[in-house]
Amino acid sequence: MMPTTTRVTIQIKPQIPAVTDALALLIPEGTTTAPSSLSSEDSRAVARLLSGGVLTGKPREIGMDLVDLPKGKLRRIFVVGLGPADKLTPESLRQSIGALIRAAKKQKISSLSLLLPESKISPADTAAAITSAAILSHFEYTEYKGTATKRDPAKSEPSLTLTIVTTANVKDAVDRACIIAQGANFARTIASRPGNDINPPSLAKVAADLAKSTGLSLKTLDEKELKRLGMGGILAVGAGSKSTPPRMIVLEHKGAKKSSRPLLVIGKAITFDTGGISIKPADKMGRMIFDKSGGMAVLGLMYALAKLKHPAHVVGILSSAENHISDTAYRPGDILRMYNGVTVEVTNTDAEGRLVLADALAWGIETYKPSAVVDLATLTGGCVVALGLTTAGIMSNNDALVSQLISAGEKSGEKMWRLPVGDEHRELLKSEPADIINAAGRHASALTAAAFLSYFVPRDNSVPWAHLDIAGVADTEKELPYLSKGSTGWGVRTLVEWINSQSQ
Repeated sequence: MMPTTTRVTIQIKPQIPAVTDALALLIPEGTTTAPSSLSSEDSRAVARLLSGGVLTGKPREIGMDLVDLPKGKLRRIFVVGLGPADKLTPESLRQSIGALIRAAKKQKISSLSLLLPESKISPADTAAAITSAAILSHFEYTEYKGTATKRDPAKSEPSLTLTIVTTANVKDAVDRACIIAQGANFARTIASRPGNDINPPSLAKVAADLAKSTGLSLKTLDEKELKRLGMGGILAVGAGSKSTPPRMIVLEHKGAKKSSRPLLVIGKAITFDTGGISIKPADKMGRMIFDKSGGMAVLGLMYALAKLKHPAHVVGILSSAENHISDTAYRPGDILRMYNGVTVEVTNTDAEGRLVLADALAWGIETYKPSAVVDLATLTGGCVVALGLTTAGIMSNNDALVSQLISAGEKSGEKMWRLPVGDEHRELLKSEPADIINAAGRHASALTAAAFLSYFVPRDNSVPWAHLDIAGVADTEKELPYLSKGSTGWGVRTLVEWINSQSQ
């Protein structure tokens, strides 16, 4: 069954509804008066919040007051800071909306009206940012909450109706933003499911349900087909789990003419990663449920494209395995023959993500002849060391593709920084008994991981390719401005923006 992606309903009205639990006003820094469109009661509440310099309009600053209504009822008034007007961006707006939604949830508000602020950002882009942040902020993973919690699992999660008050024509922008945010929340939901729920075969079932409900085309390669095709990388990684063998899951959105060369997006979907024989430390190993986040970004992307009826031809591949320890697990010292014939000496079984991606890259490019290919993976701790927890690494053979993706990320609030990959990094992968090794040690580990993948794309650079290392951004252990702890759904919004730019 397809999971519910959001319980936020967005509506657009030219006036503040007569019945609403709360009213919110977004103000830039330095605001001292309330808008003339407010009622006298609401204006007085806003004036109380603004008087005396208690609220200054700083980013994400929030104040709340109460307004008396007939029959003894009360309505909450929120005033939310946006920061300096000349520095307002869709991302800073999203962050302020995240603070507002969190405050509304604490107050158990089910209906919230929000005046669309005037700013240098267009009304459509403003409404889209509000919509995206509201839906992303309201997400909470609760599928496994049981009877021991205060929450009654038989009842649905709290819902929110958000009314954007404006006379501007923003419906199309809101509808589009809603679908994209739902796609990100779909990715977050499946990414959050534990290893005893999601494994390669059950992930294939999720993809099949998605395809059935949206009209996407689906192809699933099981272990027999993977062996027939000679995909030694994904088969080796999945060999340690006899009951949950690997799957290569292919979803296709045919929004453009069939003759067009598709865009190809590939995600690492390791549903659980022990590290294999090169076992990981026990501390925080449970967070390895998020090692499938690259594949989940592809899943959320394909959901969004289908729902948007996007005019693009896109193929999404989830290369999925469990990296377990058993008598059938692959070992350091093993030599693997990959789909394209490259042989790999295994030096570290915890460098498994690049093996499942490599077969998917080589097979996907040969099979679909894409105009460009992007892969996403929680690939290396080295990228986290280099760029921290807010920025993904991007490595590529094509300058234009890098610029396109970074621009799309800036629009979406998902930051990237380019890292180099070249012959000096490929040289570090040379093997004595095989062509290359799968891991070259700690030095430049994010770069040598990308160099490994470069052996599985055309060496003449005829196919633009970009690798996104999302190890630091795919999940979070602390609350972010509009993202809760856990999966972030990173990449869905950026990929939709990138594909949109390629279709224009």
